[in-house]
Amino acid sequence: MPDRLAGVLRGNLDVAGLGALLIVLLAAYSHYDSGLFTPASITILSAQFLPLILAAMAQSTVMLAGGIDLSLGSVLALAMAVFAVRAEHGVVLAAVLALAAAAATGAANGVLVAHAGLPPIIVTLAASFLWGGVTLVVLPKPGGSVPSGLVKAYNNGWNGVALPFVAVVLVLVLWKIVRTTRFGLSLYAVGGNEHGAYASGIATRKVKISAYALAGVFVGLAGIGLAVQTGSGDATIGAPYTLNSIAASVLAGVSFFGGVGQMRATVLAALLIGLLTNLLLFTGLSPFYQLIMQGAVLIVAIAVKTFATRERTD
Repeated sequence: MPDRLAGVLRGNLDVAGLGALLIVLLAAYSHYDSGLFTPASITILSAQFLPLILAAMAQSTVMLAGGIDLSLGSVLALAMAVFAVRAEHGVVLAAVLALAAAAATGAANGVLVAHAGLPPIIVTLAASFLWGGVTLVVLPKPGGSVPSGLVKAYNNGWNGVALPFVAVVLVLVLWKIVRTTRFGLSLYAVGGNEHGAYASGIATRKVKISAYALAGVFVGLAGIGLAVQTGSGDATIGAPYTLNSIAASVLAGVSFFGGVGQMRATVLAALLIGLLTNLLLFTGLSPFYQLIMQGAVLIVAIAVKTFATRERTD
């Protein structure tokens, strides 16, 4: 039993470490916000952090397959724009269209990566300009309209229920189900050893395309969440989510080479980045110094985690 427990702990060191950091950050945060753990505060923070959490999950999905997506922010803005433009004509239809657009762009990225033989970083960097241009066609300037009742329910809760928090739980459950399917197992196999996976009979190209498409669904949900949070759309708002999603994934222990990582660790890492950003705002530092501090903290955290991982494997 002790050996089994030790094995479980070793397999969840990233989650445990991020959980410990999160507790420290929450303690510091509560110094500035005494009502941090009240239902109202939890609802507001979950509404604020949901888009980043979903964006980080999307990036982690692609990274698990051995890729990376630099077009994530552009696709998020596209989904946000589509939803904001169509929401006044029907929320359900707008959500379907936004998710379809994001999934289609994700699948298109996957096709280019899988069949063109080009590095994912090059393909998705070019795609970021393409999808950014499409977004500007859909919504040339900030605008659109999301029903006020939906905005209020999202940001303030619905009958005492924090809808963004429920959304995170549901998406994690969905990932848990996907993780146990043939596709989920193949995703880790392709990311860990693509040639070995192909030799084992796995359709590696199909898995890559599916990974980018699934990431598109996560990004689409993030775009919808951001549109509902703000009540409108903005074609230029997605850029920070690309870098923050990569930072959250790396901080969570998702390997750039694929095949290694846990989605619950990604969620914790996204929460850490979101809380850190808010905490720096509370300190009253200049926005320029905030960016420096945020970058420095992330570099140190990632360096420490990488060093600890290297020590465990030596």
